[in-house]
Amino acid sequence: MGQHDDPMKAFTEFFTGPYRAEVQRLDNEYPDEQSLRIDWHTLESWDGSVADEILRKPARMRQFATNALNRLDDASLLGVNVRVYNLPDRQTVRVGKYRTRQLGQLLSVRGKVVDMEGVKPYAEEAAFECPLCGTLSRMPQSYGDLMKPNECMGCEHSKPGFIFKREQSELVDLQKIVIIPPDSNLDEPPATIAFLKNDLVDMVGPGDFVTINGIYETFAGQSESTLSTYIEVLDLDIEERIEIDTYGASEIQEFIMETLTDRIEVTDDWAVPRAEVVDAVVDAHGVRREEIDDQINALIDENKIGNEGAKLFDI
Repeated sequence: MGQHDDPMKAFTEFFTGPYRAEVQRLDNEYPDEQSLRIDWHTLESWDGSVADEILRKPARMRQFATNALNRLDDASLLGVNVRVYNLPDRQTVRVGKYRTRQLGQLLSVRGKVVDMEGVKPYAEEAAFECPLCGTLSRMPQSYGDLMKPNECMGCEHSKPGFIFKREQSELVDLQKIVIIPPDSNLDEPPATIAFLKNDLVDMVGPGDFVTINGIYETFAGQSESTLSTYIEVLDLDIEERIEIDTYGASEIQEFIMETLTDRIEVTDDWAVPRAEVVDAVVDAHGVRREEIDDQINALIDENKIGNEGAKLFDI
């Protein structure tokens, strides 16, 4: 790696040297702020070999950076996301113009968001219990079907009907978006699937122009020789936000109250999940999730609705 042969040591020196102020700022704002954004050009001017390596092997180098950050003596930053932005021009690619040699690399892609799904729980590492002996096994996951162990590590039975254990799994927020070239006039333009995780979810909406910096990868468990790909987003810049919130605060609060009342009547329950209310208002009126959450909080503060845990109820 050139100047620094030990990645852990390299990032430790970077975080306590040229990036010390950014680390201290994050430490002061944690846990409200949970991401450390590394300017690639700042890293490159400090050590070009480390900067080049994070482009070639971003998953591996990002783990080294995260471990180094977690072990700093003068900061408490467990669970912080390390993000990289301001990539060099050679890593900038148009939507649909990726090459096989770029698989696994960190790329920068500018596009227009044309589709998105709601936020869902995603198992980064899934835990499975053997029904025969009770041994717990853990498996890192990729996007797609849940991958289970081939055999139990305890009784060594082959695929004994493993039981997924949510409580022992590592779950994070996940959101799928689809982007196309920002200047395309084609009826069917090339599209890229991208996945947002943790504090990147709910940051964009349909019509927004964004630059995503992420790892170009193939889906696991494919059945065809032509592989489907995606980008795991490590950093996100919103260049232009399309204004779709055309409603005032009082109107959005009305939507929330109506939805809450309707859901309680349909389910015949005393409360409904907050996420269910948010999703319903998004689907029915196209209001941004952030705005809905703000107005739900306002209604709670005004004692117009109540909340218990992740559920809402009418007062």
